[in-house]
Amino acid sequence: MWKYIVKRILMLIPVMLGTILIVFFIMDRSEVDPAKVILGDAATEETVAELREELGLNDPFFVRYGRYVLDLVQGDMGESYTYRTPVSDQILARLPNTLLLASTAVLLSVVIGIPLGVVAAKKQYSAFDNISMVVCLFGSAAPTFWLGLVLVLLFSQMIPIFPASSMGRGFWGVLRSLVLPSFTIAISSIATVARTTRASMLEVIRQDYVDTARAKGTPESKITSRHMLRNALIPVITSVGLNFGVLLGGSVLTETVFAWPGIGRYVIEAIKTQDIPSVLGCVVALSIMFTVVNLLVDILYAFADPRIKAQYKQGRKKR
Repeated sequence: MWKYIVKRILMLIPVMLGTILIVFFIMDRSEVDPAKVILGDAATEETVAELREELGLNDPFFVRYGRYVLDLVQGDMGESYTYRTPVSDQILARLPNTLLLASTAVLLSVVIGIPLGVVAAKKQYSAFDNISMVVCLFGSAAPTFWLGLVLVLLFSQMIPIFPASSMGRGFWGVLRSLVLPSFTIAISSIATVARTTRASMLEVIRQDYVDTARAKGTPESKITSRHMLRNALIPVITSVGLNFGVLLGGSVLTETVFAWPGIGRYVIEAIKTQDIPSVLGCVVALSIMFTVVNLLVDILYAFADPRIKAQYKQGRKKR
């Protein structure tokens, strides 16, 4: 089992290097000159040229990429043009807020989506099934920014229950300010998890071992939890894991709408001020987190489905 995990971790290294290469290349193709951004419009061409040489911006692309990767391994993402502080410090200061928002949204998708999908599958073609799937279809199609504005209008303006923007202070303040943005980005995830759970459960319900368990007199609740849901979890784990990665990146619009002090809002501010190190650092950080989430999903596969562990051991024996 540990060899399986170590193998997945080693496979993560080239994926991360490739991701950083793509992001670095895109940012390098930008027409923005970092030297001009730092010095301002009043700087002379000679001053700009000197700063470019000092920063190593005239070096070949792969030299600068290699230097960035080496610095990144040491935790150095460069210095923000706007704040004049290390980008890593700015990201670490906002990372807990983004993780809190994304984790809450994932928790909502699991707590609401899985039971909704299970009940819809067990009551296939019923009114509950039809209505819930129509609602899920609407949730998947609704744009995040539009849904956020609608929730603000309903629950901050018409019915002033929750704050419309910013992050409150103290436990209850943070909790109240977390409700609207977390539900905004969770709606699509809830719909995806519910539909995935329903489809997976419908495949399991028709299996012979379910009929055998019923014939033995096993309680229906135990059949659902032990025999149906556990065997239907693999697609659900995939959906939840990928949704968590999507929520980390998709929080950009939500954090902007609700003025949530996370990495997504920091990216928008950095783009407006042409702060390239901050933009690059944020995108790289989000990409790494997305890759790590996929790694954790792969590891969860082995725990949720013993067949994966058995296949890995069988493959080792054949070698």
